[in-house]
Amino acid sequence: MNGILNWILWLPIIGMVGVILTPKAKENTIRMVTLVTTFITMVLSVLLYVKFDTTTADMQFVTKIPWISQFHINYFIGIDGITMLMTFLNALLFFICTLSSWTVEKNVKAYFALLLMLQSTVFGVFFSLDFFLFYVYWEVMLLPMFFLIGIWGGENREYAAVKFFLYTFFGSIFMLVGIVALYFVSGQGADSFNILALQGGKFVNETVVIFGKSFSFETIFFWFMFLGFAIKVPVFPFHTWLPHAHVQAPTAVSVILAGVLLKMGSYGFLRIAFPIFPQAASDASTIIAVLGLISVIYGAFCAMAQDDMKKLIAYSSVSHMGFVMLGLAAMTTQGMNGAVLQMFNHGTSTAMMFLMVGVLYERSHHRWIVRPDGSKGYGGLATKLPKYTTIYIIGLFASLGLPGLSGFISEALIFLGIYEKFTTITVIAVVGLLLGAAYLLWMFKRMFFGEVNPDIEKYEDMNAREVFYMIPLCICVIVFGIFPSPLLNVMKASVGQLVDLLSKY
Repeated sequence: MNGILNWILWLPIIGMVGVILTPKAKENTIRMVTLVTTFITMVLSVLLYVKFDTTTADMQFVTKIPWISQFHINYFIGIDGITMLMTFLNALLFFICTLSSWTVEKNVKAYFALLLMLQSTVFGVFFSLDFFLFYVYWEVMLLPMFFLIGIWGGENREYAAVKFFLYTFFGSIFMLVGIVALYFVSGQGADSFNILALQGGKFVNETVVIFGKSFSFETIFFWFMFLGFAIKVPVFPFHTWLPHAHVQAPTAVSVILAGVLLKMGSYGFLRIAFPIFPQAASDASTIIAVLGLISVIYGAFCAMAQDDMKKLIAYSSVSHMGFVMLGLAAMTTQGMNGAVLQMFNHGTSTAMMFLMVGVLYERSHHRWIVRPDGSKGYGGLATKLPKYTTIYIIGLFASLGLPGLSGFISEALIFLGIYEKFTTITVIAVVGLLLGAAYLLWMFKRMFFGEVNPDIEKYEDMNAREVFYMIPLCICVIVFGIFPSPLLNVMKASVGQLVDLLSKY
């Protein structure tokens, strides 16, 4: 089992090579190679979950091989409870996205090759325990995303792809400076790129001279890391790239972007920024909470103003990820557990919503709730598409946070964790839940009820393939809404260790 992480990490690359070697004309073979690859990866992630030891916070399934020995850079990978959830989520969503991409006809070979490359790089970010390796995967991930949006996206795809790349790359530059600074301040020794060895508040008393003045090393470079991760989350006011990327991206890429890539930002806080700079993180908790609150309220109001279904869900992601930041700012057991659980639950519920938008777009070739000229885009869908309506309702109420579905328990834990420390912020954040219900239900009312739009008479209900790839997500939002223990038990030791560290500061 020690090599299972390597298989999960490299199997998509092997599949990508298989896709590249397949003749361009054999499009169905290319699709099947991708599907089999992502399916095996998903099965391996389930096996990883089964074999995972929930009683320890230590890294498991570790592989450490010298890479660039002169600078103590290693191929160093492993997982803990937090990583385990992100691993399963990543594997599940890429399998589903392969099925949802079955109808892609433009340059099929390149599309599926890039999709597999993207999966491997995301795994690499989550698995990396060497800072240099982490940064390589963090940056390489931009390439497949850039081309997937820029080639297979909508009318303004080039603009969206460039904006996504530049925003993320801008944050990465500050992260790189932080990595270099950590390398030198830690003595350029054997553990200078070891993320685990750098943790624990070792730099609290260190100073750095910038422009001739002495500053706290921990404070300066915590904010450098914060910027890199906050852009990816995205936290207000670094969110403006997200709606463009979501709206222009093809359906599967929107799912991956919302379901997994945003979580890389919050994962960066949990794995790097908080444990390496605990004093600065503790000092910044109020600022993080305020920015999280603004994201919740601002994202919800922006979502309410949208007539484009996809843009509405994109802004809802800003709001939901704001709750994650509130949970992180709490730095309590309940808040942190709620934040990590929200990362997973948002990944499944928002994936459902984007996939349902894609299903409808294939039939209507538009996403308008209300068209720019004021006429209805949709109307009366419930009477014509019963299977579609049923699955849409499950995803919608999971996103809304209905008790009994997955979104509720994570948001409840976040509020339990943050109330004592930030009571006023908690009370205001509840308004975000109300606004979330308002914009989602208003969207549902305009699309599914009322007078039937004559245009939808020709729409077909969901086919077997579409229903099949939605079933796993339906199961996740229902089962983990009623019984979240399988997720909470996996993360509890790792989250508990981080909370204990932060409590000292």
